[in-house]
Amino acid sequence: MLKKTNLSEQAYRLLIKRIIEGRYPAGTRLTEESLAKEFGISRTPLREALRRLVVEGILEEQPRRGLRVMSPSREEISELFECRCKIEPPILRENLPNIPKAELQKLRDRIVAGDAEESLAVDEAMHKLIAEYCGNRFLKEIIENLIRRTAPYRTLRNCTIPELPRSERIELLDVMLSGDRDRAAELLIHHFRFNETDPST
Repeated sequence: MLKKTNLSEQAYRLLIKRIIEGRYPAGTRLTEESLAKEFGISRTPLREALRRLVVEGILEEQPRRGLRVMSPSREEISELFECRCKIEPPILRENLPNIPKAELQKLRDRIVAGDAEESLAVDEAMHKLIAEYCGNRFLKEIIENLIRRTAPYRTLRNCTIPELPRSERIELLDVMLSGDRDRAAELLIHHFRFNETDPST
């Protein structure tokens, strides 16, 4: 039974956890009715969580049959983060001077003052900032798509060991604020490499 606060977010996280742990293996059919009963919540917050997972490519809508789990293998998860390693750090190295320091400072202030939820929100905002200032609309689309595709695994890691990704993000923002392009790219690669590992093990 889920608590009566942030129901959509809780349902989203629980669904991710169960999919990654194999409780809902690839091909499993899920319905709003059965999940709402199991989680003890109404369909409205559950529907929002399910929509997020459809957008992120974790669930697939099947007309009149509910949803089907499209759980990627560990190899596929690793390949997703490998894509981010190859694309985003070089873009950050090249375009760091274009990113307004005022925007980076705002993100740093938010993460220092906030909780684990805010840390994850800052992470997404930071990566979108890198995409925004990459100077190429098609690269921007690629980065934003990869952000969406890897969101469930970043969320699970953030819930499992919140302090480590939080400290990584603060360090990365500090280096970005200093203007050290090479070091910023190195830290970003390290951040992605750690996300490749299974946070449940």
